[in-house]
Amino acid sequence: MSDDTRRQMVDRLMLALTDLQNVSDQVDQAISSVLGLNRTDARCLSCLIIRGPMAAGDLAAVAGVAPTALTFAVGRLEQAGYVERARDPADRRRVLVTATGEATRFAERMWSQTVTDSEQRLSNYSTQQLELLTRFVDEQIELQRRQVLRIRDGSGTGQEDH
Repeated sequence: MSDDTRRQMVDRLMLALTDLQNVSDQVDQAISSVLGLNRTDARCLSCLIIRGPMAAGDLAAVAGVAPTALTFAVGRLEQAGYVERARDPADRRRVLVTATGEATRFAERMWSQTVTDSEQRLSNYSTQQLELLTRFVDEQIELQRRQVLRIRDGSGTGQEDH
């Protein structure tokens, strides 16, 4: 493969990743609107639906939300009937936040066809290809997490001296 062809492939992949991020953002906004939630609350709810019950600190870390903001988000989600708080049966000092059955059923209605379609498409890949894709996505997630930190602390944004 020539350097030009490789560069074109990299550019094409970078554009595809940007398009994926943008359309995923549109889906998130549409679901937030249907649920009557802001994006942060919807992201927290999504984490609970996908990962299961979590302590507030764990949820804050996974959702990328400050602990104080999470307290308000969980309160709004609880008031809307999408989450419940309960004592952790393994450690009565901890409180777990859990998505309600209503929230889980909504997610099933919204995502079941996408999951089925994705599983069908992924069945066309070998185990080695799936390992490569998974590693690539994991690396992209880590890259984006580092980007969030750089932006939040002002490094790399051109705003350091302002």
